[in-house]
Amino acid sequence: MDGLAGVGGRDRECDGETTKGWVGVMVKASEAMSARVRARQAKAQLDAQRAEQDRLIVDAATEFYEAGEALVAAQAGAVAAEERRTKSVARLLELGQTDDEVAVLCGIAVKEVRELRRLAAAAQSKPAGTRQRARSSRAKEQVQSSEPDPAGDAPAVQPSSTAA
Repeated sequence: MDGLAGVGGRDRECDGETTKGWVGVMVKASEAMSARVRARQAKAQLDAQRAEQDRLIVDAATEFYEAGEALVAAQAGAVAAEERRTKSVARLLELGQTDDEVAVLCGIAVKEVRELRRLAAAAQSKPAGTRQRARSSRAKEQVQSSEPDPAGDAPAVQPSSTAA
């Protein structure tokens, strides 16, 4: 019966503890399974945290690109609005209004009336297709100036020519 030591009712020592038969081996296997389950649960929790962090990063990057698209649209609208202002001032001047009168009528400084007059004269001296290309290139320049350069520097701020 020496070949059956630890089987059945015989005592067996396992890690300093005396157990009955294979019960100790089964307890160790159960503990190993429990440790593996706990490890998997901890890993799943870390994975969930990483997935949430990734989602937040993608959300923030998405907001950036959406804001960039909105900026391009707003800048194109601003260019169109500036052209309408320029044409309106030119029309008032054609109707015989002085720079001072146009400034009062439009609620802007005389200096701005003169700048808009200059822009209107320059626009009239260019062919229609050239004005459209100039408008498009101005919008592109404004967008490009709002993007950081490859060196990572902050974008340059473009002063508005319509400031009073």
